[in-house]
Amino acid sequence: MVEKMYPVTKPIILVGLFWLIGFSFIGCGVKGPPVPPRKPSVPAVSSLAYQVTDQSVSLSWSMPGPLSGRQARRAAFGIYRSRTALEQPACDGCPLVFEKAATVPYELTPTNRYAADVPLDPGYRYVFKVRLETDGGMGPDSDSVQFDHLSHVPSGSLESP
Repeated sequence: MVEKMYPVTKPIILVGLFWLIGFSFIGCGVKGPPVPPRKPSVPAVSSLAYQVTDQSVSLSWSMPGPLSGRQARRAAFGIYRSRTALEQPACDGCPLVFEKAATVPYELTPTNRYAADVPLDPGYRYVFKVRLETDGGMGPDSDSVQFDHLSHVPSGSLESP
């Protein structure tokens, strides 16, 4: 025995089928690949200056402003050095190989100015740069400073302009 469908049920089923078929062919647009949440950018170090003494160089630099609490927790400044023996001729345009010479932990200062002393060996041409490193990545390189460190630095010492 076949049961009769209620007259209201048939239109509801047809409307439901219409919507189901319609949404299976029509989407809400083309989806792109998933995008991870953006991390805050790491600020650049600026105003890198130096002063050479007999056995070391004093580097100083500044930041545009303080880091946020989360960025500041594990932030540090990486000091990178490239050195070439003075006996080798200068090669303008040749790539420089930098190695990490020191790490200075980030600390909040009222002036946003930082400094570090790095030991030097005599008889080398040095190039230094500094960048901020956080959990979110590395900031861009600072401007570089370059100088020759002779076996004996005159009493006036070398200083950046």
